[in-house]
Amino acid sequence: MNITTRLKQYALSLVFFCGILASIQAQSGYQSFFTPSDTLNKRRVLLASGFGLISYSGFSIGLYNAWYSKQGLGKFHAFNDLREWMHMDKAAHMFNSYFQSEWGYHGARWCGYSSGTSMIWGVSMAMLFQSTIEVMDGFSNDYGFSWPDMAGNVIGIGLFTSQQLIWDEQKFRIKLSSWPKKYSKLPPNEMGDPGYSFEDRAHELYGSGFLNSTLKDYNTQTFWLTFNPERLVNGNWKNWPDCLNVSLGFGADGLFGGFTNNWVRQNIVYNAEWIPRVNEYYLALDIDLSKIKTRNRFLKTLFQVFNIVKIPSPTLEINSIGRVKGHWLFF
Repeated sequence: MNITTRLKQYALSLVFFCGILASIQAQSGYQSFFTPSDTLNKRRVLLASGFGLISYSGFSIGLYNAWYSKQGLGKFHAFNDLREWMHMDKAAHMFNSYFQSEWGYHGARWCGYSSGTSMIWGVSMAMLFQSTIEVMDGFSNDYGFSWPDMAGNVIGIGLFTSQQLIWDEQKFRIKLSSWPKKYSKLPPNEMGDPGYSFEDRAHELYGSGFLNSTLKDYNTQTFWLTFNPERLVNGNWKNWPDCLNVSLGFGADGLFGGFTNNWVRQNIVYNAEWIPRVNEYYLALDIDLSKIKTRNRFLKTLFQVFNIVKIPSPTLEINSIGRVKGHWLFF
C-alpha cells in the first residue's frame, strides 16, 4: 500500500466516528449521546448509516482524485511487497484495521446492536476501508494488489474480534506513536544535484509538515502492542495499577526507499546504501486511557477515541544491528 494514504485513513475514520456522536447528540440529547442504547435505536442506525456512507464515499473519491487519477491505471494485478519498508507498512495495516474495527464496534453498540452484531459491523467497516485501498492499488500501474497487506488487515481485525469473543474486552491493544525527524541537508551523491538533500528525499517520500511527518513517515513511527500484566496473570492482583500497561514497540530507521536506499531522480542514480536500514524494538510503559476511572461519559468517550495513541514514557531501545539505547522520554 502507498504511504500517502495514511493521513486520509486517520482523518476520515475520525470524521466517521465523531460524526456519528455529534449527530446523536443533536438528535437525542446529551445523556443519551454518550450512553449506548439498551435497545435498537432506529434513528441512531439511520444517522450512523448516513454518516458511514458519506465518509466512505468521500474517502474513496478523495483518495482516487488525490492519488490514483495522477497515475496510470491498467489491468488489475498483484504485487508482492512483503519485504517493503522493513515491514512497517504491514504493522500500519494491522494498526489501521484494529482501531477501525474497534471504533465501528462501539459505534454499533451506541446504536443498540448486540455485541455480536456490533463486531460484524466493526469488522465490515475496517475491511471495507482497507480493501478499497488495495483494490485501487491493484489497478494502479505503479503498485498492485498486495496479499501481505491484506494479511496485515486480517491480523488487526482478528486481534480485536478474538479478544471480544474470548474476554469481552481488549487486553492487548495496538497503538501508534510518532514524532517528526530532522533529516540531513547534505546531498546523497557528490555527482548529483548539489541542491538536493536527504531532507528533500524524505519530503518526496513522506511529504512535509508536522502531520505528514508524524502520520506518513515510517522513520518516525512506532507501533506498539500494549497490555496490562495484572489482567494476564490474575484479575484480582492489586499490586499493579489498572490503567498502567507494558508496551512492546516496533519501528524502523534509515528508510529512503521501499526495498533499498537506491533511487533514480532526473536520470541521476542516488546510492545511499551506506545508511543502514534497521528495525527498532522498544520496551516502555503506557497508559490505557479506557481504564481511567471517571463518571463523566464525555471524558470516557474521548479516552476511548484517543486510546490509539501511545503515551510518552521512559523507553529502552534495541535495534536489529545490536545497538542499545535508553530514552528518558520517547514518543
